[in-house]
Amino acid sequence: MRMRSTWIGAGLLGLALAAPGTGAADAPVSRGEEVYAARCKECHESGDERVPQRDTLARKTPAEIVAAMTGGPMTPMAEGLTPEDKQAVAAFLTGH
Repeated sequence: MRMRSTWIGAGLLGLALAAPGTGAADAPVSRGEEVYAARCKECHESGDERVPQRDTLARKTPAEIVAAMTGGPMTPMAEGLTPEDKQAVAAFLTGH
């Protein structure tokens, strides 16, 4: 009986690991990603040469991104964002 339970448990584990919708791609969207998608993506993924694209932003430090939103060129676009939202966007973009 113990051997049968082991096989059943292993089978259930295999099904759980192979089940669709359980991978990292289905992880909840982060607050930074949510804000970025709503407020930043349209320009920063447009291909417009006048705007730093997302890959360029990813090479900046979180502090540089927050500074651009609090006292730099992105201040008007970041109006209404909380300091936590700005930090979340910076963390999303830089991975830090």
